[in-house]
Amino acid sequence: MNVFAPASIGNLSVGFDALGLALHAIDGEVLGDVVQLRHSRHHDWLLEVTGPFADALPPDPESNIVMSSCRRFERRVRALGKDIETLQVTLDKRLPVGSGLGSSASSIVAVLVALNRYFGRPLNRPQLLELMAEMEGAISGDIHLDNIAPSLLGGLRLCMPDGRNQHGLPWPGGWQVLVAWPGTRMETKMARDLLPDKLRRSTAVAHGAQFARFVHELYSGDPRDAAECLVDLIAEPWRKDLIPGFEAARDALMDMGALAFGISGSGPTVFAIVDDSRVAEQGKAWLQDHFLSGPRGFVRLCRADLAGARLLEQA
Repeated sequence: MNVFAPASIGNLSVGFDALGLALHAIDGEVLGDVVQLRHSRHHDWLLEVTGPFADALPPDPESNIVMSSCRRFERRVRALGKDIETLQVTLDKRLPVGSGLGSSASSIVAVLVALNRYFGRPLNRPQLLELMAEMEGAISGDIHLDNIAPSLLGGLRLCMPDGRNQHGLPWPGGWQVLVAWPGTRMETKMARDLLPDKLRRSTAVAHGAQFARFVHELYSGDPRDAAECLVDLIAEPWRKDLIPGFEAARDALMDMGALAFGISGSGPTVFAIVDDSRVAEQGKAWLQDHFLSGPRGFVRLCRADLAGARLLEQA
């Protein structure tokens, strides 16, 4: 059994810890992690890690979030009075670690969806979502669904702070998303620790108004009016200086005609929303030439992945 879980943009500028968008690369590149399950004669879980970013993960399987997810799933299912066997698990690590593309969420979603399907769905959706949020919280330091929910369910997701509830939002069909990972790493917990514990009242009011207007415009307004609301007043002011070339990239892409520009999750990946193929091509070329700093960095033109985690046909 092979299960794929897509990359995602957390926050989407205006929705800190509350909005997340699943991504599908238009060029066909696999933008997400894949987990394979196989029967094993061994009496414990076995984990193998492959893929282009396998070297970014700890060599000890017990330190890998996929192994932790397997063990937590086993305990949760046994607590329901059901017995399960241990398996051979292979993680094809296709997403860079610490990139701001929901890398850990993709791994967690892929393995837990695979396990739940393999064993006949012993956990219902709310139970599965809660378990995924717990595992993600073990990495980031806080429980939130803005990467988990879109990777699991697809599309644009509005996630409640209780870590259990989420809702789908409409995504404008003409919007495409450029994502650029510079090739460097930023740990989510470190990026969260940069943020202040309190906001000025005026900032909180402006943020709430922009967030509410964004959701309203998605349902009833012009997509360009919705894009105007994609402004980050909470995290970007504190994180942008950690991303070399952020302001130059933002200014260049917005001057070209991008509808919005921001930090994907905790960074260092940035994203731009476009609705014009010419702007998409020019923006992609500019980011490739001026923003990427590492040999493994990349730029992808994406659309919303509306399917979320899914079973892949085995060759």
